[in-house]
Amino acid sequence: MSYKNELKLLRKKHLENIPFLTLKKGAVLKTSDLDFQLEDELDVPVILEDLIEDVKQDIGADVLRVENILKAMCFMTGLDPDFIYRNKYEKIIRTLKPKTDAYIIYLINQYSEQPEYALIFSFALVEFERSARNLFVMANCLENVSIALTKDDKEEKAAVYFEESIKMYHESSKADNQFSLPLYKLGFYYKRVGQFIRAKDYWERFIASDQDDLRIQEVREELEELEMLVDYEIGSSFVLNGEIDRGLDKLLPLVPYYPAWWNLLFVIGLAFRQNGDFEIASDYFKNVLRIKPDQTDSINELALCYISMAKYQDAKDVLDAAVALTSDAEVLANRAVANFYLERYKSAMWDINQSLKLNPDDQIAQTIKKEIEKAMAE
Repeated sequence: MSYKNELKLLRKKHLENIPFLTLKKGAVLKTSDLDFQLEDELDVPVILEDLIEDVKQDIGADVLRVENILKAMCFMTGLDPDFIYRNKYEKIIRTLKPKTDAYIIYLINQYSEQPEYALIFSFALVEFERSARNLFVMANCLENVSIALTKDDKEEKAAVYFEESIKMYHESSKADNQFSLPLYKLGFYYKRVGQFIRAKDYWERFIASDQDDLRIQEVREELEELEMLVDYEIGSSFVLNGEIDRGLDKLLPLVPYYPAWWNLLFVIGLAFRQNGDFEIASDYFKNVLRIKPDQTDSINELALCYISMAKYQDAKDVLDAAVALTSDAEVLANRAVANFYLERYKSAMWDINQSLKLNPDDQIAQTIKKEIEKAMAE
């Protein structure tokens, strides 16, 4: 599933609801204070719901009908930017709605309860002018479609639209680095996905460029909380790069504030295991599993701690429970090691063969198998 395909389906779906009316040469389109005379015959669109409503009310070619035609011209531009009459439509819209951007944003707000319609109008907005503000509006409309799809339990589609919304927030930010609203949104996004350093960067840039006191205060409060999360990200990076002591210096002070955050406890456990402090590490992994019993990485790490402490039966017991939850190559390989040390070679061989079926290229598993074969041959 890709955004390109979803967009194609969206456009096809709504194009089916756009009938056309033919206006004769010389016909005049009037709003309350402006008019536009057609130089040639022109096919103009109307959104089907609007046409049905006009027919019900027996409305002729007056102001309301013209408003519906203008709205549909914007809608058609969003649906098909390469439509044969696109330039003519734009000329009419700009003549009768001189504040074109404001007019289309009004339409977007008018259809706030119909996110797909609002999104299509936002496409027209960006077609007419690809500015930072208009890109932000389109990004927000994409996000609203994603929210609506999530409510309808269409998670996969929702993720496609949400990912595209983030791209457009980035585009908006790049189009004008003094336009603050995408920075606000991106800060929340990167906090949500656990990239706290990036979130901090976007929010600090937001505070430097925004003028709204309430938003600035909200982000300042977020930044206060974010400081510790930034320490988590920095500390985790240290641990993963082998700088264990520097990592623990950042991570351990966070535990009193986040005692139930399993990610934090896991990384601390990993640091202690890499330092050879297996007893301490095992306590952290046990705490992770109390919070999240199916956390496979923690099960593996706890088993490795037990194996390193020669607690082979404990390792096997932990891994037995893991195998009941998931068919994971690493879990099976580690259980093979536990069985090997318990001198249960047939069980060890079965485990390692199952592991290699799942991951045939795992060189560590291949080495374990050779050791088991050697023990069985003696």
